[in-house]
Amino acid sequence: MHAVLLTWNPGRDNDYVWTPDAWAGQVVVPCREHRPVRTTWGVAHHYNGIEPGVDAFLYRQGPHGRGIVARGTIRSHPGPAPHWDETRARRGVTTKIVDVELQEAVPVEHALGIDQLEALMPEFAWRKVYSSGRLTSPAVAERLRRLWEWHAAEEA
Repeated sequence: MHAVLLTWNPGRDNDYVWTPDAWAGQVVVPCREHRPVRTTWGVAHHYNGIEPGVDAFLYRQGPHGRGIVARGTIRSHPGPAPHWDETRARRGVTTKIVDVELQEAVPVEHALGIDQLEALMPEFAWRKVYSSGRLTSPAVAERLRRLWEWHAAEEA
């Protein structure tokens, strides 16, 4: 089965959604204590193949580096919501979101890095993920699951 990449770009100031410290306290610590973190996440215009039970990986990108920082499970079908950009939302623009439950997370400075991802899954364009909700192939998903299991165990 495929997996879903949920993208997170914390922006120039490294503080959109979570700062690195807030991420550690609000997501990493609970996950390490076996307390999954439920949240909603945008999947832009993607919706085919995104359904409850599918593995999701939170892919952090932007000026502060790229890499996988969490693994979780999609808990809902995509549904409409106001756009995450407040300016667009005020104009009535919508996006699609899903409920996701994050079960494993690492501090942002310990992300599963782009170099490892590209080395072990070169057929996936890791530097060309432009929006959240992108699906991987089943083969990439399986390698990503195994690599994440190893990485998360090393970081625990």
